[in-house]
Amino acid sequence: MKRESGGYPQPREARLLEQAAHLFPGIPAGVWIQAATMADMVLAQRLRRGECCLTSRALDPAHFEFRGTETRPPVRLRREDA
Repeated sequence: MKRESGGYPQPREARLLEQAAHLFPGIPAGVWIQAATMADMVLAQRLRRGECCLTSRALDPAHFEFRGTETRPPVRLRREDA
């Protein structure tokens, strides 16, 4: 599944670190995957295990490496929609 990149010119990507692979069975370690898709995969695992998924970041930087756009896209306000 491919998700939108949230307005980023280049989608942000994440990869699971080898040393954390045992924490995320079924997610390939060392493979770059769009960060939004990786977050979906991690949150789906948490839900299957019955864990609360909204209390912390889906992709902990201690377990994942990131590449891609670092800056946020400009915020558009509703009044600017036309």
